[in-house]
Amino acid sequence: MWEKFFERYVSSHVGSIPLDYSPENVERSFRDLVEAGVDVVPAPQLRDFTSMYLEPLVEAGVLSRVHGAYAVSGDLDEVRRVAPSIPEFKLVAKLAKEQRVKWLRAPVTGALTLASRVYVGDPSKGIRSTALVKREMVVECLSQYVANIVRNAVEHGFNVVVIDEPMLSNIVGRRVLLYGYSEEEILEIYSRELKPARGLLRGTHVCGRVSERLASLLAESEELEFLNHEFHDTPQNLDLPWRSVLEEGDKFLSPGVFSSRRAEVESVEEIVSHAKRVIRIVGEERVNIFSGDCGLGGLRKIEEGYAISLGKLRNLVKALELINREVE
Repeated sequence: MWEKFFERYVSSHVGSIPLDYSPENVERSFRDLVEAGVDVVPAPQLRDFTSMYLEPLVEAGVLSRVHGAYAVSGDLDEVRRVAPSIPEFKLVAKLAKEQRVKWLRAPVTGALTLASRVYVGDPSKGIRSTALVKREMVVECLSQYVANIVRNAVEHGFNVVVIDEPMLSNIVGRRVLLYGYSEEEILEIYSRELKPARGLLRGTHVCGRVSERLASLLAESEELEFLNHEFHDTPQNLDLPWRSVLEEGDKFLSPGVFSSRRAEVESVEEIVSHAKRVIRIVGEERVNIFSGDCGLGGLRKIEEGYAISLGKLRNLVKALELINREVE
């Protein structure tokens, strides 16, 4: 299926970069990603991947900041009407034109993960006092707000849209769905979020351990073309029957093939080995858009974290060049 979009195996990055946030550093990291040879270049996320999308709701008076998270301070129904303008999207769109970038990736945090950072009750009670338990608010309001973010990305020329939804690996287990969500509601959330990007390449990134039930559910979505998961630090994810899951849903897998946690640069040979293993198990026609397991913001506390991040991505590019050469 990916052959509709790419003629070869391509590289990408989930989004986060271990640099302090500033427009200058956003520009620096974007140029460095392009120079490294990354094919599908993301808008670099130097801010926290939830706060960068929740801050517009603070500006709109719907949320307020509290204890490193957010609390409802206005009419929740107003969430769906806020049309945010994301500064990173505007800056990256300008740079992409200058650099003649063909594929531009918008990493957009999904409604379920955003909801897990918004308190509607006593914060001391943890996640069960967040908006995550307000299913109607998430399905009807927050998902529409995420759709507004996606629309902003599309208007700026992004042609690969990825919904980052790490909370899903906690919500959808092998046997149960937490917080009262149904599979239909989760598919409805994706449908609403990605509607403004129809006709473009759309995927979802879910890190951590993925259950077969979750993989099958995501493969059912008519709005998704690819599923992005981690396979380096969580090799158990390869134990799932990916070939049949992907074929049934007509999706392709976007695998993470280097560590987003380890503060060292994997060799080209190691990345080639991991990538080939995924291709062998899943099938070469159902795998593309290789990346790391997750974003690289976790390396921010490492002195050489940024240099290590670029080293990982450069070696990913080199590894795919070798694999593409073999395929040709």
